[in-house]
Amino acid sequence: MFEQAVPYIKTMKYFLTAIIFALTFNLQKSDYGLKLTVGETYSQTYIAQSTVEQQIMGMEQKIDISINSKVDFTVTQKMADRYRMDVAYGAIEMVMKLPQGETKVSTTEESDNPMSTMMKSMVGKKFQIEMLKNGTVEKVENLENIFSGMFEAFPDFSDQQKQQFTAQMMQSYGEKAFKGNIEMITAILPQQKVAVGDSWNTATQLESGFAANVKSTYTLASANSSEVVIKGTSSIKTDDNDAAVEVNGMSTKYSLDGTMTSTYQLDPKTNWVISGQVEQKMSGKADIEDNPQIPGGITIPMEIKNLMTIGQ
Repeated sequence: MFEQAVPYIKTMKYFLTAIIFALTFNLQKSDYGLKLTVGETYSQTYIAQSTVEQQIMGMEQKIDISINSKVDFTVTQKMADRYRMDVAYGAIEMVMKLPQGETKVSTTEESDNPMSTMMKSMVGKKFQIEMLKNGTVEKVENLENIFSGMFEAFPDFSDQQKQQFTAQMMQSYGEKAFKGNIEMITAILPQQKVAVGDSWNTATQLESGFAANVKSTYTLASANSSEVVIKGTSSIKTDDNDAAVEVNGMSTKYSLDGTMTSTYQLDPKTNWVISGQVEQKMSGKADIEDNPQIPGGITIPMEIKNLMTIGQ
């Protein structure tokens, strides 16, 4: 009887050893900061789908915006706690479905849309950043390079038109907008060693269209030799209800809050995000102040849903 039980006992022994090894491995704390190589280019593509539902004078209005873009990060220098990188935008495409009709902006297709022409002039132009090993963008330099020559194809543009287009581009691609948008994908890494199941907190400032604070809790969901998975939950709230931004020449104050859930897959060799998904839901209002276009101003209730898919 005992001899018959020996193979079973050995099997159970190996099985228990494997479980103990797996548990011990998952409990080990490791460094999940960036581990990049000088001279290498790390790319990310973003497919963002946004829906804005709002009520204007009791009438419902829906706006759908789709943005596809690519950004290349080339590491030029490695320092103790950060990397210096050359950054360049690749192809950019945006489709806006408004009540008045559809507008498409593309850097890869022929178009007589002035915005397409100006965005084409941005593609491939380098600027520099310093990114900490936890993915935080510490410094942005020479971003004005991507806007140089933007109006060369439009010599008849007035100064007012140039200022208006520049303001629109800065809202989406200026230093604050770039820093906030990129950190939503990169500034998710822990500053300390962590094990599977550990969590850490981050804070990010968004500056695209309106200012908002994002407070996030990230958790190391799993880690092995082929993949690292980080999951996050966040709260989003507009920065200051008394701060107004210019929208189509009108002073507008946003009061919005909401939530965000995210999942990121990292390359275990570099801890660079290679794929992921971010979902945001916000609601609130926009107060347009008194102006010649809308005497007395107006309050617009709104809901915003954003879904971003990240790839390489």
